[in-house]
Amino acid sequence: MKVRINHWYQTVLTVLLSMLGFESCSTEENGTVEYGTPYVNYIIKGTVTDEAGTPIPGIQITAPAPLHSSQGNQLTRTDDSGAFELGEFTLYGEGLIIAEDIDGETNGGEFKNDTLDIANLTCKKIEDGKSWYEGKFEAYAKFKLQKK
Repeated sequence: MKVRINHWYQTVLTVLLSMLGFESCSTEENGTVEYGTPYVNYIIKGTVTDEAGTPIPGIQITAPAPLHSSQGNQLTRTDDSGAFELGEFTLYGEGLIIAEDIDGETNGGEFKNDTLDIANLTCKKIEDGKSWYEGKFEAYAKFKLQKK
């Protein structure tokens, strides 16, 4: 008798768990169920000026690699008009951009470093992704550095 109850219990439990598994894969309301890490491709453009609005050339702009990226840090320098562009890179989660004066007095004075969070930048979607978690965005960063 005990064996029959155990067998019946296992059968009912198997059916219920199977139904639960199929229900969690439903595409009725929430769209297709997909696996993977959400990411976004960014192109970051911007300018670096001093407090008076004068462009600062030669400032190093860095987007440090997040923990899940194998691309390494993204680096560039501002041109004579203080403009910069970080080429396309993939970001998994949060990210920062750092403006750093690495040449001292050469560019008109020594400036304090500044950091911007990519999440706070104005972004424009320039390309749809193939799925819910992909896409390409262009972000604009404006640094105003203070003298040391």
